[in-house]
Amino acid sequence: MALFHTPPPTKTRKSRGRAVGRILAAGIAGAVCVGMMAATPAIAGPTDQPNGDTGTTATETSAASDQTFERYLFASFHGGDDGGRNGEQIWISASKGNDPLNWYEVNYDQGTSVSQPILQTVNPPQGQQGLRDPSLIRSADGEHFYLLATDLKTYQDGQSWSYRQSRGSRNLVVYESSDLVTWSEPRFIKVEDDHAGNVWAPEAFYDAKNEQYIVFWASNLYPDEDIANRNTSQISYNRIRIATTKDFKTFSEPTTWINLDRSTGRQGWGMIDSTMIAANDKIYRLTKDENGFRVLLQYIDSLDDLYDTWGPEDTTPHAVNKNPITALTESPNAWTMVGNANGSSKWQIPGLSGGNLEGPLVFKDNVDDKWYVFIDYASGGGYVAWRSDSMDKAPNEWEYLGQSWCNTTGLSSTCNAKSATSPYWSLPVSPRHGSVLPVTLEEWERVMSHYNSPVHVETSLVKADGTAVGKNAWVNEVPKLEMNWTDFNGTGLFPAWLRLIEGHNGGARVVADSTISSGISQGMTVPVNAVEGTNWAQLEYRDASLGGDAVMLWTTDVSYRLDTTAPRADITVDGWDVDVAATDPAPANGAESSGVASCQLRVEGGAWSDCAPTTLAPAILDRTASVRVTDKAGNVFDTTAVVAGTGLKVELDVTTRCVGSKVMQVLTVSNGEDVPVSSTVTTPYGSRPVPSIGSGKARSQVFSTRLESIPAGSAEISTTATIDGQNVTVEKVVDYPAASCR
Repeated sequence: MALFHTPPPTKTRKSRGRAVGRILAAGIAGAVCVGMMAATPAIAGPTDQPNGDTGTTATETSAASDQTFERYLFASFHGGDDGGRNGEQIWISASKGNDPLNWYEVNYDQGTSVSQPILQTVNPPQGQQGLRDPSLIRSADGEHFYLLATDLKTYQDGQSWSYRQSRGSRNLVVYESSDLVTWSEPRFIKVEDDHAGNVWAPEAFYDAKNEQYIVFWASNLYPDEDIANRNTSQISYNRIRIATTKDFKTFSEPTTWINLDRSTGRQGWGMIDSTMIAANDKIYRLTKDENGFRVLLQYIDSLDDLYDTWGPEDTTPHAVNKNPITALTESPNAWTMVGNANGSSKWQIPGLSGGNLEGPLVFKDNVDDKWYVFIDYASGGGYVAWRSDSMDKAPNEWEYLGQSWCNTTGLSSTCNAKSATSPYWSLPVSPRHGSVLPVTLEEWERVMSHYNSPVHVETSLVKADGTAVGKNAWVNEVPKLEMNWTDFNGTGLFPAWLRLIEGHNGGARVVADSTISSGISQGMTVPVNAVEGTNWAQLEYRDASLGGDAVMLWTTDVSYRLDTTAPRADITVDGWDVDVAATDPAPANGAESSGVASCQLRVEGGAWSDCAPTTLAPAILDRTASVRVTDKAGNVFDTTAVVAGTGLKVELDVTTRCVGSKVMQVLTVSNGEDVPVSSTVTTPYGSRPVPSIGSGKARSQVFSTRLESIPAGSAEISTTATIDGQNVTVEKVVDYPAASCR
């Protein structure tokens, strides 16, 4: 056994009603071991801590909180037989940009389509000569990385799973690195004595309150230490065991954390594959229940409860099998089930009643408030993915994303995307029980540069003027797909060819018939076939340095929404009341419109204001109400309406009289205002002023038409008056009938 230091804190039962200590003082929102991995322990600040005493702040604990994570790394193994080679070694995959659903495997042999492991224990032979279940974690100070792994090799060992759980290794394997590319020699640390038959799937979680890591794994325990004579046909059952460490060199004496015999007979079913994440002032734990091969979700809201045990006390000599089954609800503790207490709210592949789901990993999106759970579908070929906007959702309420093998290599030649409508996306090639670690851009680039990795192609959307289009943004013009690439390995190669892949309004994925193989250059743009509504686009491509067409590659999809239909606005004028109804009509294809972004109203050149029912003050003059409506895509619609004024109390009367056989036209102006007015009258037969008409007075002007008859027509009057100290001019048109003097 390794040297031991301080054991886990003694757990004392307490009332759930009292105030509890604040947990993960420096790291509740990110100080996590995320599904076979720990994200940076000590990201959160004081506001991220649970309710309770003040605890230690993030700034007092770690510099890791200053880091910005923009990419991900995925550590995994490939299974026992990996295309005729030992797959129980450690592979590293790098995310395509900041996309948690698209990955490159790295460390390809030059000119081949087969990637190689980055860590292995077969040369020179050490331990069981196999590595499984890698847990990649960042140290609490952010300066180091640890990779924990199971010491187990099943490839061509000729043994049963019962043998491997009764006479297996009692070691866990630890690698250490400061840069994710240069790794120490493995440390084989015997954390269990010979009462244990195995040590599987070790993980770690940083306990900031006690400034130590809690390390946990699954072990079958037996009454004696006689490994050589142990009955390998009848295993015990897996408990989750824990120890603590500060340096991953010396560990405390292990204790049992979860002790549930889930066998209905003597199958040896227990609980395995625990992983944890901190979020929303809580700590969440995922664990596989071997009865039903399901993954359960629990939480606590205080670090004081971190070491709380689930199940009856594990006494010595260790029980091998219990009968009847130990219920999930036995020995209630601080760990609360999310969903039904009986475990029925499990992650389940739609349409599948069974299936062996194990090895869960969980991590938070670097950008959005979303969480991902990948679970190893051991009986169906590797990881499947779920997503949720809250860790508090019961597992059966998470969004099922499916299983994708689109990142094909020489070992896998089919592409089964989630559905016929989704973009191509891919988890790493043949990933088994692994871990995802959020990393900085610098760390990601270092990994991509150190290991032989594919040419990294990124796309973005741009408008005709080069303006960038944001993620899922509305646009009112068809954008283009701009493409750039990075050759981290200095081969001087560029993508061998490109092919456009698109989706429109949830319809079937459209893969272009032809490829682009000439004129490929940095910053080139590729036209897209946009339709009104929702669209996405990505580029499939090949890297000539990786076995030609054998390795399928594509960019992360970029999404946008097109709306070229202008919004509408109707202005209603009722006296002095003005109201506006603004809408954004659906396009001709019936797709979603972008919706009204803004509606602005102004009256007679005044200031713009948000559209709202408006009552204007009475006025003599007509006023123009202007409305401008803009939709979220940037389309603009302008319209106007006239709010009629009262006008001046001045009347124009047009009459005629005959002088001989000629028609004379008489225009009489009557002033009903309280102040004098001056007018100008105009007819087809002339224009004359009518000045200084007193209040209540009338004056006339006579026009000789020199005609015996005149047709119907109109006369105009322009009147000016001084009202309340302001000069007001009002114009009016008066119709008159035809007249004759014959």
